[in-house]
Amino acid sequence: MTVRSISTPVVLLLGTLSLALSLAGCERPSAVRADGAAASAAADTAYSPPTPADTSERNNRYDGGRSGDRAEAPAPLLDGRPLWTSSRRGSAEENAQRAFARNGESFGASSLEAYVRKARTFIDDPPQGAQRLTRRNGDVLIYHPGSNTFAVASREGQPRAFFHPDQGGAYWETQKARETQARSARAGSDRASEG
Repeated sequence: MTVRSISTPVVLLLGTLSLALSLAGCERPSAVRADGAAASAAADTAYSPPTPADTSERNNRYDGGRSGDRAEAPAPLLDGRPLWTSSRRGSAEENAQRAFARNGESFGASSLEAYVRKARTFIDDPPQGAQRLTRRNGDVLIYHPGSNTFAVASREGQPRAFFHPDQGGAYWETQKARETQARSARAGSDRASEG
């Protein structure tokens, strides 16, 4: 075999692997409908980070997550607390902006700050009848059937998600089943490693 005949399959394999890895990094599909008009209108509302007088030294060094690892970039602060959670997909500010653009209008939030405050209020003091589930990693999932509101907060209480799921209670049941299945799988692998 010549080097030339090997390089084409190798290049194709590397290209396929690269595509698969980049798709694997994508987050799950949305549980809310994409509303182009609402998203574009919300995107026109610019977020202004708190002024330096209202922030810590850590926040003053924040570079928007554009350099280095986005998950490691410190989150901008709002009312002395981190704005949102960061992820592989984006910095805390980018994730908050994305969530606001998709869901802010459905909560009557006219600004990013108002949306984040509504998410925090729901997370910090859920309405009567709200259901909670804590993931093994410490994330807390909250669902209120009366208002069809779903939120996810990190173990530190920072919002990860805040929206009205299209599927309502069925979405919550799916989340509970997924966590139960994950716990069962972990318990099975723990038993297998012990025996």
